[in-house]
Amino acid sequence: MQEPISLDDVELEAKEAAAKEEFLRLQKQGKLVSALTTTIVHAVIVLVLWCIIVALGPDEIPQIVALTETKDDTYQIEKQDFARSVKRKPQPPKSASRVQTITSVATSPVSVPSIEDPVIDPLGIGTDFGRGFGQGKGNGEGGGGTSSFFGGTAKGNRVVFVVDFSQSMIRDGGGVRLQMLKKELISSISKLPKGMSFQVIYYSTSPWLGGESLYESPTRFADKPEDRIPWSEATKEGIARAVNHIKAAKPEGATIWKEPLELAFAMRPVPAVVWLLSDGEAQDAEEVVEKIKKINSSRIPINTIGLEVPGAAFSYLVDIARQTGGKASIVHKGKLYSGPAALRFADDFDPAGGF
Repeated sequence: MQEPISLDDVELEAKEAAAKEEFLRLQKQGKLVSALTTTIVHAVIVLVLWCIIVALGPDEIPQIVALTETKDDTYQIEKQDFARSVKRKPQPPKSASRVQTITSVATSPVSVPSIEDPVIDPLGIGTDFGRGFGQGKGNGEGGGGTSSFFGGTAKGNRVVFVVDFSQSMIRDGGGVRLQMLKKELISSISKLPKGMSFQVIYYSTSPWLGGESLYESPTRFADKPEDRIPWSEATKEGIARAVNHIKAAKPEGATIWKEPLELAFAMRPVPAVVWLLSDGEAQDAEEVVEKIKKINSSRIPINTIGLEVPGAAFSYLVDIARQTGGKASIVHKGKLYSGPAALRFADDFDPAGGF
């Protein structure tokens, strides 16, 4: 016979079931809270780390550039990490630099300084004129007038400036030669004393006068009296007109010496002094040197000036000056040399025996 279930047992079982159910409920709630807490903590950590990264920025490693010199003296750029190597081309000691000093021993009415290797000063030219190659024996009836050009001086009441206005005057040297020539030519003409006669013959492929140009000038023949170039007088008006022409003149064409020289010596009365300036070797240089005594039958001194033309071109100018009793000078790197100091710039000069 089954024992009857007491009321106490029923209540006890009910309480146990309720307790078990409550325990399970609390256990489940605890897991949810724990999971939620972990999630929040992780989210906070991630947020903090993200803020730090944004604030500091990415960590970059810089690249260091090294210069290394190759055998052909050029530099190559190499990218390296965490290293730098710079090699410089060794420089000679300052004491090794050589300064060559040249002193002209020739007497001159112009003070002749000792000259060191020149400092470029294109528009502030110094003077170093010696005696040249002797006294002219021409019949130009020089008189008491004096002209000067690129530091040199010459006596004579009638002077002709035969100046190179070829394209190379602006093509080579960035136009400095042209500026130098115009400055000196204007200065020379402006200083001519009253009573002197002068003329400027511009030349390149052919000659022309002030106010003309290479392609807008009449063809002149030295042996025709009607083509003879007239003299200008060194009056205020005559000088001003010549200066304006010099300022407006433009270089064109090549370099030819014979025609302008022939026209200069065909002038009447004949010149007392001729200045010939060139910045290059003329196409007819050899012919002019061979025939200069015929071209200059009056034996007028020709003072020659080479404008930045050391070598063969200057040798021809030296020869012309020597044959006519004139002076040869050269502007080299912005410095003027003349007489013995200038001869070293000719390609066939022998320091022991001259030319």
